[in-house]
Amino acid sequence: MRRLGCAAVICWATLAPAQAETADRPTTLEVAHERASLSNGQTDWRETSLQIGHRYAPRQAAGLALRQTRRFGLDDTAIDLSGSQPLDERLTASLEASASPTHRVLAKHALGASLQYEFAPAWLLHTGFKNTRYDNANVNQGLLMLERYVASFSGSIAWRPVSALGTHAHGFELRGNYYYGDKSLVGLILASGQEATTVSSQTVALADVRSVALVGRHWVRDDWAVTYAISRTRQGSFYDRNGVRLGVQYAF
Repeated sequence: MRRLGCAAVICWATLAPAQAETADRPTTLEVAHERASLSNGQTDWRETSLQIGHRYAPRQAAGLALRQTRRFGLDDTAIDLSGSQPLDERLTASLEASASPTHRVLAKHALGASLQYEFAPAWLLHTGFKNTRYDNANVNQGLLMLERYVASFSGSIAWRPVSALGTHAHGFELRGNYYYGDKSLVGLILASGQEATTVSSQTVALADVRSVALVGRHWVRDDWAVTYAISRTRQGSFYDRNGVRLGVQYAF
């Protein structure tokens, strides 16, 4: 069974495919760049990232990422940490943390935790909680997700309750993945609901969000892969965002 969707680390909203460390190549290094065009006269968003992940054992992994972003004409930097640890043969705990020393647009810091439980063969249940803090907003987000693996496919449905700005809301997400070759995959993500949305520098609002994304990772050799994501997001009445992300991943 290939648990590549959200089994290794918390999978909140990222469009990047999960890492694919193996026993003979337990470490991966990825450089990626993302560019998104916005409607309503907003300037393009850009993000460049460097990520490293290491797999110590099945379901035991750690990751570090450095990001440089430009949104609404402002530059930010951020660091992300993640890790997972099996608690028994069926239960896995994951943690993630991030911080931005500049936080002009990005959150000041975020902390999340989740549990994954394999309650039956090829059936996974995920629960989690994440707190994200901005200068003028505090966002709490939960996660309840059911995931199923069948042959070369996996699918999941998730509910994401959100509490922010004195309001409670929720969103839903559907994911489907197809696995091919030894470690390659292509996936489709559909999401709908209310989310905390950054609408300008340090201005966060709840908006009705609709998004669709095609994501994937294709291994051209045993040690080199290309990662990609193409997405379209409607952030309520604030703006539409169309993004493309490309990355190169090396396993060693």
